[in-house]
Amino acid sequence: MSGPDAKIAPTEESALSRAIKSSIDRKSEAIFFPYEGTRFNSFEEAKEFYNLYSWEVGFGIRTSRGRTNSNSYTTKKDLCCSCEGMSRNPKAASCRTGCKAMIRLLRLKDHSWYISRSITEHNHSLSATCGEKKQWLSHSEIDPLTKDFIRKLRENNVTTGRVCNILGTSRGVGGFPVRREVIRSVCARLAQHNIEDDISKTLTLLDKMKVDDPMMVVRYKVDEGGRIVHMLWCTGKNQQNYDRFGDAMTFDTTYRTNLYNMPFGLFVGVNNHFQSVVFGGVLLTSEKTEDFEWAFANFKDIMKGKEPMTILTDQCQGMAAAIKTTLQTSRHRWCKWHVLRKAKQWLGNVYTKNTGFKSEFNKLVTEEVSIIKFERRWRQLVRKYGVEKNKYLKRIYKHRGMWARPYFMHVFCAGMTSTQRSESANHMLKGFIQRSAPMHIFVSKFNEFQNDRIAQEEKEIHVTKQMKRKRRIGVPIERHAEEIYTRAMYDRLYNELYHAGSYLIKGRGADEAYILVHYKEDGATDEKLFLVKDSGNFISCSCGLYNHVGMLCRHALKVLMHLDRTELPSGNILARWRRDVACETGHVSGQGVETSSLESATYIQKKLMVRRVLAMAGVEGTLDESGYKEAMDALDKIISVRTTRVEEKKIELGERSEKPTSCPKRAVKKGRRQNTSLKSYKASLKEQNKRKKYEEDEISSTSDNEQVTGTRKTKALWEIE
Repeated sequence: MSGPDAKIAPTEESALSRAIKSSIDRKSEAIFFPYEGTRFNSFEEAKEFYNLYSWEVGFGIRTSRGRTNSNSYTTKKDLCCSCEGMSRNPKAASCRTGCKAMIRLLRLKDHSWYISRSITEHNHSLSATCGEKKQWLSHSEIDPLTKDFIRKLRENNVTTGRVCNILGTSRGVGGFPVRREVIRSVCARLAQHNIEDDISKTLTLLDKMKVDDPMMVVRYKVDEGGRIVHMLWCTGKNQQNYDRFGDAMTFDTTYRTNLYNMPFGLFVGVNNHFQSVVFGGVLLTSEKTEDFEWAFANFKDIMKGKEPMTILTDQCQGMAAAIKTTLQTSRHRWCKWHVLRKAKQWLGNVYTKNTGFKSEFNKLVTEEVSIIKFERRWRQLVRKYGVEKNKYLKRIYKHRGMWARPYFMHVFCAGMTSTQRSESANHMLKGFIQRSAPMHIFVSKFNEFQNDRIAQEEKEIHVTKQMKRKRRIGVPIERHAEEIYTRAMYDRLYNELYHAGSYLIKGRGADEAYILVHYKEDGATDEKLFLVKDSGNFISCSCGLYNHVGMLCRHALKVLMHLDRTELPSGNILARWRRDVACETGHVSGQGVETSSLESATYIQKKLMVRRVLAMAGVEGTLDESGYKEAMDALDKIISVRTTRVEEKKIELGERSEKPTSCPKRAVKKGRRQNTSLKSYKASLKEQNKRKKYEEDEISSTSDNEQVTGTRKTKALWEIE
């Protein structure tokens, strides 16, 4: 009447083993023939036994009728042929033929099972080859271990096709055939399971990450319905990296492969090993000015109000407007690659077929560092090839100060002139995150991506510490550079040191500056002269490389070698490029101040604050009970005022105390909507094309940096029939 689901007999021989042993004496029959009276310890064992028999013969099986009592104890189970019964719809294609082949399983007192009835005759054709047999559903089942393996592969962004190849669908898993359709079905079910309750899984994951990383900060904005609108998060490592290397960063929103098609913004910089480091990530539902304002304002607040010296973006007008209002002290520059990538499209045959223009144009925008020469050569170039009226060239020349190299040389960018680091980070993310990933998987894989970047940084720290570089120039400055700089920075300085030998010192100018020229251009009419000024602890050059990268140029190094200097000037050694900037104790901050001195200053400030509170409470000398109470009341007032200000700041930043209750709406797939006629669908497409063409013409007639403002009071051209 009741009991366990199976007989527990670990030392007893299984029915499969007995059938294999006895098959020697009955070679004419199937190995796993279902004789009446065959006993099994569990129903699963009986089903596996009968399924092996069906593979030998060439048919599929499924579970049929059964009997369960009031105690939920199963006493009878039928396993039948897949062709048993008839289709309910006589017009539908079906493999059901009313086949009577089956076995009936009953229970014994020891809770085991036995075959009480066995019918082996079939009324349909049997499968002969392996390719035919594996089409039956019972022969395409995947065990739990294999399903878990498939789940791990899919979580690590392995495509369904590669999963099939890894499992070996042509030969089978462990010699057992598996169809591609079955693996695709398993992958689809796993994807559907990941989508379910996505927001709660995301919040649980973020809470776990906060426990592991107490410095982690998460900001999100929700609408009135509790649906998440934006989400920004920065780990403790992100904040640490920004404190050290946040003087220059790039921001780009090109990665949109999550389930909700939300643009993903990456704050990326460069560390002292010239590696890309992540400062934070933000998911946005749209790319409007107010969205970027929310992202930049919250990012700035998380980083304790510190703004980057330089920020590089694409030509997005919304970003430019948001930077002006939130990052007011930062210098905004455009990515040069985004500006010049459409040169081929806008210049046409002049750029593609005229190799002279292409080479001169590329040489001008990549090599020229003098503003005067850049503008003169630009005018000569457009006149020479007759492209003075080209709208594209006129537009990028008008805004040359936002992207051209000569205007970048005196702006510190840590060597970055484009958002290539953000683009590279986005490209690397695609190796971690699968397409259309739910939000919790996206956050988890982004965390794995950051851990991978940390591992790469630690590898470079190890190489810098342990690998000794062979000095190739032999000057004392080279030894000093090897001691203070990282390996990556030293290699770049060595390159400048090597090329320094190609320059000649022609003399000194009126302001005692050294005049240098390349030996090949000495005496030429268009020779490039470089002025180097030495003031002892600091040396500067007119080329602007130090102001742009923070590294001495070849011209300054030539003067230092000429003066027989043994060390680099202390004023030219930026703390961000030093090898000891990442030390855990006593590391050098961005301003060159030791952490120990900052900690001592903080201690003094706290001590003075306590004294000030005691003075407010009127306590002098020893602290009695009344004085202690008055001091605590004064502190409570300060805390209440501070709490009010913090709450006001949260409201200003758009942060709400309640957590989101749902994810954004999923992106609607393109194509004709359901219940829509083809005629109306074509009409809507025609209207959209008109609107798109009108907007493109309007954008081409305005500058990339101008944002269209004001309200529309008239109809657009595409609306007029």
